[in-house]
Amino acid sequence: MDKKVWERMRRVVSLVMAAALLLTAAGCGGKGQSGVDDGEGNIDDTPKSWQADAAALEAANRVANKNELLIGCWIPPRPHQTKTQEDADARIAELAESGLNCISTHHGEMSNIKYLTRLNEAAVKYGVKIIIELGTDLSKSGIKTNLQIVKKTMNMEAVIGYNLYDEPLPGQAEALADELRQIRELTGDSKLLFMNMLPNYGNASDMAPRVKEGLTWYQTYLDSFMDTGTDVLSFDFYPFSARQINDVNRLRSMLENLSDMALTTKKYNIPAWGFIQDSEWSGMRAPTAEELALLSHLHLIFGLESYSYFLYAEISNDREGGFLGMLAWDGTLTEVYYRVKDNNERMRSMGYRCLSYSLKGFLTDNLRSPGYEAVLDESLRLNTESDPVLKKVEADRETLVGVFEGRSQEENEAKGYAVDNAAAAYYVLNFDAAETDTVTLYFDGLTEYTVWGPDGIEAMGADNVLRLTIPAYDAIFVELKTFSGSDS
Repeated sequence: MDKKVWERMRRVVSLVMAAALLLTAAGCGGKGQSGVDDGEGNIDDTPKSWQADAAALEAANRVANKNELLIGCWIPPRPHQTKTQEDADARIAELAESGLNCISTHHGEMSNIKYLTRLNEAAVKYGVKIIIELGTDLSKSGIKTNLQIVKKTMNMEAVIGYNLYDEPLPGQAEALADELRQIRELTGDSKLLFMNMLPNYGNASDMAPRVKEGLTWYQTYLDSFMDTGTDVLSFDFYPFSARQINDVNRLRSMLENLSDMALTTKKYNIPAWGFIQDSEWSGMRAPTAEELALLSHLHLIFGLESYSYFLYAEISNDREGGFLGMLAWDGTLTEVYYRVKDNNERMRSMGYRCLSYSLKGFLTDNLRSPGYEAVLDESLRLNTESDPVLKKVEADRETLVGVFEGRSQEENEAKGYAVDNAAAAYYVLNFDAAETDTVTLYFDGLTEYTVWGPDGIEAMGADNVLRLTIPAYDAIFVELKTFSGSDS
């Protein structure tokens, strides 16, 4: 039995054993009985603790609605790998098989309409969306060229939007706003239009020459593009260098970057997207399976609504100092492909239920490393004293708890997300790189809960205490509700 399977089994067994110790179950996994006659004519109407059995969990997994996450990748199969439509079909089929459902092209191929057409036809067949990256020349002639590309591609069925620029500087915001306006005149509201922001390890003096009052320099940078009309706030952050000794500092910076993203999206009420590192290149290492899971969880726990992997296809045949992604230059699938595929399967099993909720903030009492809590904006730092349900969290390891509140049915319907959400939920992340975490949630009285993990709904019941076992760099999502076979 491999380590991954063993960890999953141990988590499920721990959940069940903890529940058996903590709960007084009634019946065979049904809800706790009340109104029970004690044999002497006395009726006990007190709600009882209960724990779902295997049959109830199976039924819940069937009826609970799952959300779909837009999971992209940068650099789809290259032109030399898709010379015919049959080639393109085969390449996009294996891309979709990995769990990806969106591709972002490189601006270097934006004028290769035959290539884009083959990608589009294949993408339509396999349910994959396309985002086209436009050129970086923001002069009048450059924008004119980009508009011509939009005209030629906007009616392609798989194309859902355009990335106007990758990692712009504030001085380019005005030109990007003008370009976006002109594209919008062509496409109306039928396409997503956005830019992908620099991470906070860029040059601060270039990204925010003048810091706005009340904002940090990176918040100022993000704010500079909010008047462009962008539909999405997108960014990339790649934390894993070849030297693992840098991980703590880089992850601390990533927390700060995600914190600023969360604040800005709340302020402007637009969705946030991200790019996550899956590959290796000069000075950077390919993340392990556990590290890849951490990056996925970090994006979701901070309320982001989509992420893309950097990258899918190897950019060039120059292996030395080049990029190794999911698809090698010679057309072979790499170990990165299978690692990403496994990660997507694990994340999909959690139903992306967090998408039906909005981020409220974080409980940081169990973040122990120096600076981890401090980099989160004060407005996002919560405490259990103000939480109406969760009164205490105990954890053995470094733990970040995201506090989520359920969106309204109207909001979820507008976004295409499941509407069977609860009023509140908690995203519990083990931020420890090596050790399994035991986390105990103490509720204010008997509380219904559903625990989502890599095996779907792993536990369900009602009690005032819930104990969880979470492997290194992994997470679970706890909704304060239960599901039955009659739910829709």
